[in-house]
Amino acid sequence: MIKYTMVLLLFMGLAWGQCSDGEVELWDECYTIETTYELYLSDQQLSGTIPAEIEELTNLMFLDVSNNNLEGEIPPEIGNLVNLLGMDLSGNMLTGDIPSEVGNLTNLMVLILSDNQFSGAIPPEIGNLSSLIDLYLFNNQLSGSIPPEIGNLVHLSGLILNGNQITGTIPAELATLSSLNYLLLNDNLLYGVIPESICSLELNWSSIYNFNISNNQLCPPYPDCIEPFVGNQTIIDCDGIVELWDELYFAEGMTELSLANQGLTGPIPAEIGYFTHLTHLDLSYNQLTGSLPVEIGNLDSLRYFNVAYNQLTGQIPSSIGNLSRLTDFKLYSNSIAGSLPAEMGNLIYLEYLNVYNNQLTGAIPPELGNLNNLNKLYLHHNQFSGELPTEIFSLTDLTDLYLNDNQFTGVLSSEITFLENLERLRLQNNQLSGLIPEEICDINLDWSNLISFNISNNYLCQPYPYCIQGYEGNQDTSNCSQVSIIDPTLPLFYELHNTVPNPFNPLTTIQYALPVNTGVQMTIYDMMGRVVKTLVSGIQGPGFKSIQWNATNDRGESVSAGIYLCTIEAGHFRQTRKMVLLK
Repeated sequence: MIKYTMVLLLFMGLAWGQCSDGEVELWDECYTIETTYELYLSDQQLSGTIPAEIEELTNLMFLDVSNNNLEGEIPPEIGNLVNLLGMDLSGNMLTGDIPSEVGNLTNLMVLILSDNQFSGAIPPEIGNLSSLIDLYLFNNQLSGSIPPEIGNLVHLSGLILNGNQITGTIPAELATLSSLNYLLLNDNLLYGVIPESICSLELNWSSIYNFNISNNQLCPPYPDCIEPFVGNQTIIDCDGIVELWDELYFAEGMTELSLANQGLTGPIPAEIGYFTHLTHLDLSYNQLTGSLPVEIGNLDSLRYFNVAYNQLTGQIPSSIGNLSRLTDFKLYSNSIAGSLPAEMGNLIYLEYLNVYNNQLTGAIPPELGNLNNLNKLYLHHNQFSGELPTEIFSLTDLTDLYLNDNQFTGVLSSEITFLENLERLRLQNNQLSGLIPEEICDINLDWSNLISFNISNNYLCQPYPYCIQGYEGNQDTSNCSQVSIIDPTLPLFYELHNTVPNPFNPLTTIQYALPVNTGVQMTIYDMMGRVVKTLVSGIQGPGFKSIQWNATNDRGESVSAGIYLCTIEAGHFRQTRKMVLLK
């Protein structure tokens, strides 16, 4: 009896034993990590889930667990099997999304996930599998659209997606699959127009084993190559088909229309107004003529609108103000005339506005001051006139302000100093006159760089603010005697200007203004509030003053890189400016 018990215990110990070092247990079997290159476990009555530990078989090249009873989701760790050439998980009860980590298997040549219960969209990362030859995803519950990234799979021979719930249109990118022999998309929910480019594929269109798109909602007219072979289609929702430039589009299903540099001619059709779901419209670099249609105002989901480099004429329709979600509007290099409509002030999300090189006239509408998100405003090379509305100086996010080569008149408002983020200011070749406000020096521009700052060829009068002296360019000052100057040699107010340059290394210039004779104390502090250097201490007369700091302390020692504060105290006046020392 004792001998029998010992034998039984020994047997149980072997049965319940763990795998040795260098092995991994999968479905109650041990596999050597280093030398397991293939797992062919088809029809083995496997159950449970695919263990995450399968990732340890880093040399695995072929994985076949088809026709079992596996359930659950594909573990994302599957993406670590980067040496896989073939993977077949078909004929199970697997659920959930196809993990995006599958896109890491860039050596994969065959991927078979058919006859499961996968749901969700085909991950766009599938387009990373540049070696893929066969992609079989049929008979699942996949939804969403066919990702255009599939067009990257230039070696693909079989694309089998039938028997799912895939929606959207057939992407034109499929036409790039020059090696394709099998395209089965039947029994889905595909809709819209089939791209004509599909005819570039060399498929056996007449064989349902090679080509099948039946039982969808695809709309006529069909490309000539497939018209006899489209099978049954539910076309009750095909009223949204719109023709633009001799091509048919399904307006209801489109969010992006990119036709840049396509040789388009003629006017923009009024039918563009049917594409109410568009967020991106690019018609740039064509030969389009005529006016922007008023129907463009129907595209109230539009965020990006580009019609640059065409031959458009007429005026900007006031309906443009309906595009309340627009962030980018590019109209440059056309022949658009008239004025900017005041309704453009409704485009409160606009970040980029470029109407450069047109024939626009009139004043800048003050309503542009509503565009608080605007970063870049390009109005140059037009025929704008009138004074610059002070409202545009409230656009504190502006980095680029190009108003050059127009016919603007009047003086430059001191409110320009509100443009604290400005990096480029171009006002040259206008008819601006009068004095330039000293406050302009509060803007941290690279005054010496003509790309960053240019005010030449105007009628601006001396004295010029200290920061732009020598950079004012050519000015017609013949009428400057009519400008009223109140003792230009004396400032009217106390002021500490921004240091120039800033950041600096190793020297910066500090300018300040004293309207009266007074005691002055100017001190450099570090960010801890400790005195670094006393630059001025004593009585000074009125005037514009300047002093340099060479990045040393009161002991003559060089100070380290960092942020420093320059503070001036004069009578009851106190002001501080921040400086950055680079090393």
